[in-house]
Order: sequence, then structure tokens, then C-alpha cells
Amino acid sequence: MRPGPTIISECYKCHGLFKQWTLSSGNTFTARFWPDGKMDAPMMPEIPPLIHCPCCGEHIWRYDAKEIDQMEAYNPNEEVKNKYLDVEFCKDPTIDTFMLALADENLSEGREGYIRTKLMHFFNDVNRDMEIPISEPHDMQIENYKRLLEIANKDDANDTMLRAEIYREIGEFDKCLKLLEKVKDEDFLTNVKSLKDLCVNKDSRVMEILTSED
Repeated sequence: MRPGPTIISECYKCHGLFKQWTLSSGNTFTARFWPDGKMDAPMMPEIPPLIHCPCCGEHIWRYDAKEIDQMEAYNPNEEVKNKYLDVEFCKDPTIDTFMLALADENLSEGREGYIRTKLMHFFNDVNRDMEIPISEPHDMQIENYKRLLEIANKDDANDTMLRAEIYREIGEFDKCLKLLEKVKDEDFLTNVKSLKDLCVNKDSRVMEILTSED
């Protein structure tokens, strides 16, 4: 993992400044994967597009913030570094962040899809890697599944895999298998095989996908 420059941005809600870290390169060595698309990659952590401004505490979209300046990761300019010494880094989102963001006016379908996919991960965390689930899907989780099935309406591999996984999680294994047959992209073949094996075993749990090396 190699850090990129630190970006100084302006919040479009309060106009306060905040820092954002970036990556110039990363890798998925030692990464962990789950069938719902969640990934834990220490050498390539997610740079979330939805963040919290440290000045006003409001949630904002990182790409909508105006870039003011940047500091190089290695041997930064001392004048620039001292100028933004008191500027804080933005805060990572929580489940409450995503719930609040869903109520935003004029929320695009693409951003709603991102939010609901992250909510799917949060909802699954309760039972993730549990041999016996400790809770059943609640109404909010089921509503989130239904809306994701509507949003993920493209024929590309990403949307198809997401819909297939939702059907698997709610126990509609035949629908999952039917969708998986449409995915021919080589980049997804390992995940397709994993989901097919789970469907054959009528397994709707969200357990870590283990490789042969594991």
C-alpha cells in the first residue's frame, strides 16, 4: 500500500476545510471476502465517497466538495503543511450516516444504490460468519433488499451478482442460480462458483469465502 497526496477540501454545507487521505496504489493481499460483496483489505482500504465533515458534522459526498489544495505524502512542502496544520481529517460514515443520506432530496439512483449496498453490509454484520444466525431479517432489511432489486436493473455483471446474492440471502435459490447463469465475465467466475455451491447446499448464510490457500 502506498499513500497518495492528502487533499484539502471545502465542505459545501458549512464551507469549512477538511483533509482527505488518498491511495496511489494498493493490493488485496490478505484480504477477506464475503458473498454480499463486502471486502476487508488492509492493504487497500476503502476511501468512502460519503463522509462526515469534521467542522459541521454533516454528511457530504466527497466528490462534490471543492478541492482547495493538496499535500504530497512524502516530503510535503513545509509551508503548505503548516498552513493546514489545524485542519482535521473527514470522518468515516456509520450506519446512521447512510440512513440519513437516504432522506436527501434529489438523491440519484446511483448514490442510492451505493447507500443501500452499504446498508446491506451493515445489516448482514449482525449474522456475518455466524454458524447459526442470531436474528431474522427485520422489516427495514427486507425493504432494503426489495429496493436494491429494483435499482440493480442493469444486465452488467455487478448488478446481476448483487441481485443473485439478495435472492440467495432470502432463500430464493432457484432465482439466484438463474441469474448466475447470465454472468460470463471471467473476473466474476470465482464468486459465481461460490454462490452456486451455496445455493446447491441451500445455504443463505453470509460466511467468509475461503480460498484453497485458506
